[in-house]
Amino acid sequence: MSPILFLDFDDVICLNNPFGGYDALTALDEAARAGTPLCAWDELWTKLFDAHAVSHLRLVHEEFSPRYVLSTSWRWFFDRDLLERTLELGGLGFVAQGLHQDWTTPQVSRRAHRAVEINSWLDLHPKCAHSWAALDDGLSGTGFENWSRERRQFVVLCQEGVGFQKDELQSLRHAFTLRGISSKP
Repeated sequence: MSPILFLDFDDVICLNNPFGGYDALTALDEAARAGTPLCAWDELWTKLFDAHAVSHLRLVHEEFSPRYVLSTSWRWFFDRDLLERTLELGGLGFVAQGLHQDWTTPQVSRRAHRAVEINSWLDLHPKCAHSWAALDDGLSGTGFENWSRERRQFVVLCQEGVGFQKDELQSLRHAFTLRGISSKP
């Protein structure tokens, strides 16, 4: 069974500089209304996701082949089709293709702690209880401080405005290794 990676976007893979989720949503909406095609080489799509974060996430994907469960605020505004299209245009097609069937944490409320959402998802999928890690940021990744130290070792928090970089990559690799999930040769 593939491990689960709970994935946030803002301040993890999208630094909102110069573009963010609202820019992507607006572009998708305008293209749909006008009936015009979108091009992955457009500046929005080449700069929406941080190049280093994309590179690091691709390494994790190649090493551990996780199934992705999105725990991002973007799911409040995008449906699955729009999120998959955004990921593909932004160079993260492997994430779109690797989404778990139950692809998002439950949308309890906009004020729910990320830890509560992840717990809720895991309650619905008990066979995944020992094969997951979470990649979030310190600002929106709230509620983890209430978890046991043992459980927190599977949560990797990125720095706001910096995102998923080399140190967090090593921490995520370590989290999967602690789970007994070995990297592929």
